[in-house]
Amino acid sequence: MKITNHYNIPETIVRAVLDDEYDRGDSVISVTQLISPPRIVLLQDVNKDNLELDVVDKVPALLGTAVHKIIEKGSAGMPGHIVEERMFADVLGWKISGAVDLQIDNGDETWTINDYKVTSVYSVLSDKPEWEQQLNCYAYLSYISHGRRTTSLKIVAILRDWQRKQAGLKPDYPQSQIAVVDIPVWPIEQQREFVEGRVALHQAARKSVDSGEPLDYCTDQERWVRGESWALMKEGRKSAIKLYDNELEAITAAENAGSVYYVEHRRGAAVRCSGNFCLVSAYCRQWQEELSRSSGEGTSGVPERDNE
Repeated sequence: MKITNHYNIPETIVRAVLDDEYDRGDSVISVTQLISPPRIVLLQDVNKDNLELDVVDKVPALLGTAVHKIIEKGSAGMPGHIVEERMFADVLGWKISGAVDLQIDNGDETWTINDYKVTSVYSVLSDKPEWEQQLNCYAYLSYISHGRRTTSLKIVAILRDWQRKQAGLKPDYPQSQIAVVDIPVWPIEQQREFVEGRVALHQAARKSVDSGEPLDYCTDQERWVRGESWALMKEGRKSAIKLYDNELEAITAAENAGSVYYVEHRRGAAVRCSGNFCLVSAYCRQWQEELSRSSGEGTSGVPERDNE
């Protein structure tokens, strides 16, 4: 992957970004990749020499690394605290791995896993199934590797966009810039079935690439597809006041609100593909076909780039 610096970020930050300490060891796949769509993981691998990422796009990861260093320092010498341990397990012939931010011995033969994230307020207010999947994968690795039985999973979220004023105005808004989110702990058997199922999906995708067959398309859930909606807007305001699934309800709300309110139609969209959250959208036939349909150009000219 090529790292660019289109915004002339200072050299010290560039060097910090390039000094990536990530290492998944000799595993075939990491937990982060395991819970990701197989199509994205394989397209990134196939097109890795052509991909470009700007330094500014690596800043969130840099902040995450900084937080992990702080947590490591803060946990030093604390009994029963295991920081940044990478664990491995053999699943269906593949070695998988995951690095757990912090494991805490509860003193009763059970363990707590904490995962630290620098994220947004929106993230902790939304349903994040990938958090539940990730932490339960970690719990499974901890059990398989060391026999540790995890009974508590927590996301410790450091909210980069938190506002004290909003915390005072909205009761459901995080009351602190650090929010602790409890994650449901699955039974060991459910964890095993999930991990094995994900490994099987990725193995099937790899087999498709190796045999020259097309990859399965990403699902709507994997593409973060948001359905069609109608937004109640106010003149002079950029964000929606409220979103409606029904056009008539939105129009009625605007009429009742006053003359400065209006309705804006929003088409359904694959947020992951269209919002620059996917590095390989330019190499993805599924997304290129969708762009062609929306522009009315048809799909006959879409290049087959899945297996390049």
